[in-house]
Order: sequence, then structure tokens, then C-alpha cells
Amino acid sequence: MDIVFAANSFEEVRRLPVLPPEMNIEHPWNNEEFQTMNLGTINLIGTPGLRSLAIESFFPMRIYPFMKDKRLGWSYVQFFRKWRERRVPLRVIITDNKEQEVLNMPCTIDNFVHGWDRSGDIRYSLAVKEFKFVKVT
Repeated sequence: MDIVFAANSFEEVRRLPVLPPEMNIEHPWNNEEFQTMNLGTINLIGTPGLRSLAIESFFPMRIYPFMKDKRLGWSYVQFFRKWRERRVPLRVIITDNKEQEVLNMPCTIDNFVHGWDRSGDIRYSLAVKEFKFVKVT
């Protein structure tokens, strides 16, 4: 499995060095509930909401044999900070163990929190939400 973030049409790419132990992709749906006189509450099927993904893991500050990418921690922190400050959407691409694409989604960074553990590695949590490109016609 791999998780890759790309910025500005693949101008800069980061493959997460350590995969999170688990992650969930949220697929909300914008259904609406209404109260009726005869039927009580009814649920009208709406449209898909924006997908979101939350990741918690760490960026190593030294080389470990299990790392998927050999860059050290600060390059990842700088990557996410840089593109968030520039207000440029990223693209997250997740592939499974057979290199099949599980997710390929333009996204914005909703939250990025990082700190350090006793070993000096950078612990982080990253929340991203789907970004839809709007075409003006």
C-alpha cells in the first residue's frame, strides 16, 4: 500500500514514509429529513457530499528499514505547510498492495497538527477534504 500527495499538477510529490495503522475514507451523503403530517419523518435522498480522509502517523527523523520513502521528517512538514499557505489543492493517491488505485482525489488540507515524540520523530495528524475544481462557462 502507498499514500502519495502531489501538488500543483505533480510539480512536487511526497510519498508518506510510514503508513498509518488504520485509516477511513468518509463518504457523506447530503440527505434531508422532513416532518410530514401523515408519515412522520421522511428521508429524501440527496447528493454526495465531499469525501474526507484523516491520517495519523509519524515522519521519521532518521532512516528506518521499513520506510517507504527515505526523506526525513521536516521535508514533509514543509511540504504540507508550503502548499497550504499557497492555497493550492493537493491530490492524494492511495494504492493497495497490488498497485490498484483505491483513491485518487483532489483535496484541501483541513487540519495539520504535528509534534515530537521521545525518539525525535515527528508525530502528525492530517485531515483532508475533497476539492472539486469549478469550471466557469
